[in-house]
Amino acid sequence: ELDPNDPVVRTAVMGKVVEDFIGGDVGRLLAKHAQDCVDKSTEELKTISPLRVFKVMKLQHHIEMWEGFQQCLANAIMDGQNATKILEGDE
Repeated sequence: ELDPNDPVVRTAVMGKVVEDFIGGDVGRLLAKHAQDCVDKSTEELKTISPLRVFKVMKLQHHIEMWEGFQQCLANAIMDGQNATKILEGDE
């Protein structure tokens, strides 16, 4: 019997929830939006004058924010998969 208060169980469940979310319509939309924002800001950053310091900082922050969002979701899924392996006795 799995204990719902066990941190490993909770991590496995959260990973599955995030994985299912990303696989759904809204999750795919958000993932695409995040990647589009990173791509757009990166392209703009390549061509902007380095003298426009505040605009450069804004673009860098935008990239950091959306990449952080993507990494957070990826980490939750990976942690969940690792926790599932532990619960299944594969590790």
